Amino acid sequence: MSASDIIDVTDVVERQRRNGLVLTVLILSTTMMFLDGYDLQAMAFAAPSIIRAWGIDRAALGIVFSAGIFGILVGGLVFGSLGDRIGRRLSIVASMLVFGSFTLATVWANDITSLIVLRFLAGIGIGGLSPLCYALNLEYAPSRYRGTAVAIIMVGYVAGSSIGGFIAAGLVPQFGWTIVFWIGGVLPILGAALCYFALPESIKFLVVRNREPAEIARILNRIEPSLQAQATTRFVLRDEASAASAGAGLLSQLATLFDGRLRVITPFLWVAYIASSITMFFLNSWTPILAEASGHTPAQAAMGLTVFSLGGAVGGLTIGRVLDRFGVLAIAIVPLIASPLVASLGWVGLGDSTYLATMVCVGFFVVGGHQGLNSSVGQFYSSANRTTAVGWALSVAKIGSIGGPLVAGILLAQHLPFSNLFLLAALPPLVVAACVLVLGIAQRKHVAATHKIDQTAAA
Repeated sequence: MSASDIIDVTDVVERQRRNGLVLTVLILSTTMMFLDGYDLQAMAFAAPSIIRAWGIDRAALGIVFSAGIFGILVGGLVFGSLGDRIGRRLSIVASMLVFGSFTLATVWANDITSLIVLRFLAGIGIGGLSPLCYALNLEYAPSRYRGTAVAIIMVGYVAGSSIGGFIAAGLVPQFGWTIVFWIGGVLPILGAALCYFALPESIKFLVVRNREPAEIARILNRIEPSLQAQATTRFVLRDEASAASAGAGLLSQLATLFDGRLRVITPFLWVAYIASSITMFFLNSWTPILAEASGHTPAQAAMGLTVFSLGGAVGGLTIGRVLDRFGVLAIAIVPLIASPLVASLGWVGLGDSTYLATMVCVGFFVVGGHQGLNSSVGQFYSSANRTTAVGWALSVAKIGSIGGPLVAGILLAQHLPFSNLFLLAALPPLVVAACVLVLGIAQRKHVAATHKIDQTAAA
């Protein structure tokens, strides 16, 4: 076989120009993450209306929030592993069917127990979609735009999280809290059908698993029409793990996340995710309720969470671009700024305008910083175990996602002052900053070592 009969898929991805296939992947992924974000936040936006309709104490919903997040933990592990086995595309379809179906079933919930069960089951699908979309876009985007690509699809996620505020303010008074779940159930089911027919499989997954050479050739020719790849061509990936790890069992896949330099990367990444999730999910779950209790109207409370998410969307895009240009180390300052901003939310007497402005800034640095982690996580791992790595990182993060809302509910039941709650929520970003500093230094050392090896080989 001649050199012309061998195509390095990594090179094709790296040198690609704008093309319809990758744009399709980006648009569909952004749309699916929009639905994922909406369903994640559906319970938070419906919560004040459910409390009034059912006559229950607001602290009772703490376990409902945590059940949904626990489902997300399970979903990240299950669908992360599944994505490395059967592919990203079919796993995305399955995850959307799961969270769409159980979100729709929430329309008929009539007590706390049914809410707990249904939010847990919906959470499995919600948690499964993120690592799959991250991996799919990382495997189609050139390295110079990977952080930006993840940031773009996360705009969809944040927009979905935000739109619930407008629905809660505009539609819930007329149609009741169930309208939130009607929308969150029907749209993902329709989206699953769209993805089944329109979303391509990850080309790097197909190469790593030695599957469907004709499909690989078709995808490459859409990315670079002049390539004229054939099904008989040998397709390879530079600097990628073999298919052996991709087809290994769950424990073997987990072990690969701690090989070599990943012994440092993975633990610090997980701790950063846990700490970031404590603060972000505390704010996501409890902000509308605490805002109402502080004297803001229901509409202002819902709008506060909306602008929090919108600030996060802008922050995610900005930080993703900084990450692409300067590396992980450059974003260590973000959680340091987030910490005092979170503490300021506990100040008494914030007017509506000041409250909304503060929520925008908090969202920029808290959500934006969290999206910075999302943009960086897949860059440390190969295609053979990327969805497993992202799935585990996002699932381990749910230790913080579950703990934040749950502990807040317990402390609220003990009548802890709101200002103290926000002071506690301001501490985890400091941990994030320390972890990101370690990750950034490790990344720079790896890049320098790789560059030195390349120079030696060229000589």
